Amino acid sequence: MTKTRALRILFAAVFLLTALLAAALACAEQAEDIARACKLRATENHKTRKYVLTSDFTQRWQAGRTGELTVTLPEGKTSQGIMVTHYLTGTPLDVVDGEGRLIGHGPGKYLIEWIPFEKEAAVFSIRAGKDAKKLDLSRLNVLTPGELPRWVQRWETLDGPAELMLVSTHPDDEILWFGGILPYYAGQLRRKVIVVYMVGALKHVRNLELLDGLWRMGVTVYPDVGDFHDVGKYNIGSVYDHWGRNGAEKRLVEAIRRYRPQVVITQDVNGEYGHKAHVVTVRAVTDIFDGRLSGNPEKYPESAARYGVWMPLKLYVHLWKEGQIRFDWQQPLSAFDGETGLEVAKAAFKKHVSQQNGKYSVRDSGLTDCSLFGLYWSSVGPDEEHNDLFEHVPPLE
Repeated sequence: MTKTRALRILFAAVFLLTALLAAALACAEQAEDIARACKLRATENHKTRKYVLTSDFTQRWQAGRTGELTVTLPEGKTSQGIMVTHYLTGTPLDVVDGEGRLIGHGPGKYLIEWIPFEKEAAVFSIRAGKDAKKLDLSRLNVLTPGELPRWVQRWETLDGPAELMLVSTHPDDEILWFGGILPYYAGQLRRKVIVVYMVGALKHVRNLELLDGLWRMGVTVYPDVGDFHDVGKYNIGSVYDHWGRNGAEKRLVEAIRRYRPQVVITQDVNGEYGHKAHVVTVRAVTDIFDGRLSGNPEKYPESAARYGVWMPLKLYVHLWKEGQIRFDWQQPLSAFDGETGLEVAKAAFKKHVSQQNGKYSVRDSGLTDCSLFGLYWSSVGPDEEHNDLFEHVPPLE
């Protein structure tokens, strides 16, 4: 081989390596949200179109069946997709490019949904999808090409049985009283976690804040939000009047049969600070385990016929004094770039903007210690190490 040819091969190799490196760097470049730099044009309610550029969930832009919101990106920019926050209920959406060709579709399955485009677009319009009667949007994020930031919510429906089911009475209880449970098990360990709420008949902003908070903690499975009203803070009779004497029990038996969790975890039997709706929720959970109700086909036969029967292997209760686990939420989590479980939980609680009244905070000490849980019930024996909800629990097949 001549010296000249060797140099040519070397230069070609260097060029190829440089090109591959540039391509890798381009792929690794993080996408940006440029929604606020875009121009918006609405065929209806033009004055309120700007509300979708804020994170104020009390505001929205609405249009009828034939309404459109057209988005024009800054010169030289294109979008790979949008994250849409629906105001009250999910609505099917179509996204078309400047030529009117369909490039994206959102089924409206989730209140907050990521809609990727089939091709990048510098101009696009959002329309009501098939069978949708209106457009009703609270927030719009427009993402440039690149790796999606962690905050972009890409929800999924639970595939197969759950490993952990967390039962929460209200939105934000899953943060205040459980602290690092969700960041650790859902975010760090990537366990299949479903969060089941009792109360959902609240101002719509609470359910949107709920999603922002869960996603911040690494939860990717869309939650199961009930339709019970927020009643009876200090009156347990009022809770039963509105929820029904066996309403909570029936709902949770159905949830256990539907999601088939290995482990269930719930709130304090005394309602943390005495909230009677918390008490009713926990009584329902503990009664289910004490009576093996979800495993009995004669109990609530409708859900048994639909999902079959199921008994989880373990139940943990916040602050329960027997078989206690005290978690250390001060340890850094690699899935959150070194943030601790407690730091992640505190950041998630801030997503509940409507609840920032100074009354409650995430604490890993004191009377409502979010790091302390006890083993209430187990079919796999008592814990020995007292450091993991899944001790003695076999892995899912």
